[in-house]
Amino acid sequence: MAACGGKGGTPTPVTPSAVAESSINDLLLTPDELNKTLGTTGLVGRPPKDGMDDHRNLLPNLNCLGVWQIDESVIYSKDGKDLKSGQDWKAMRQQTLKTPDTDQWDYLAAQSVVYYPTSDAARNFFNLSAERWAKCTNHHVNIRLNDQPLPKWLSGNLERTDTKLAMPITRGTGPETRWCQHVLQRVANLIIDVEACTPKAPVTAAADIATKIQANIH
Repeated sequence: MAACGGKGGTPTPVTPSAVAESSINDLLLTPDELNKTLGTTGLVGRPPKDGMDDHRNLLPNLNCLGVWQIDESVIYSKDGKDLKSGQDWKAMRQQTLKTPDTDQWDYLAAQSVVYYPTSDAARNFFNLSAERWAKCTNHHVNIRLNDQPLPKWLSGNLERTDTKLAMPITRGTGPETRWCQHVLQRVANLIIDVEACTPKAPVTAAADIATKIQANIH
């Protein structure tokens, strides 16, 4: 679906007011598309999943948990605080790709689409996330897993529009530093949740991935 807009009547995509649940199966980018977006080769993807993660034991600060990781179950719960409150989202698809395919990766892309039955429900989640992300700017996170420290993490300044949140993140120190971006984007009744990391700064790849996912919506 397209409409005329912009200079010279250039067609611009028109986002439907509601997106069908079945459409989320075809929205995630392919490894080749992600390689081009991140400027690398050889991204290896794990099979797509349809469930969320729970890392509260590693980072109980709920203002930062949803910035640190995409698709955290408690962040997406109905009240954003307790899994017992239930959930408003009905379906999701997520895939993480990296190269090399080890814990010492250089490039990473974590992409997801979360389906809500109504645009209002997606908007409510987006607005709550905006409030939380604003409380996690320029924030240091030091996490230990199995008594071993994970790479240090530092968020930057939040960029916000009515439909998109973007946060730069520095992961690690010295030659192990990886530059990341986390983007949360609302499109009708969908939430696009993406994080991308590379060895070079600045990073806009998460925003680029989210834009390309949105372009797949018809």
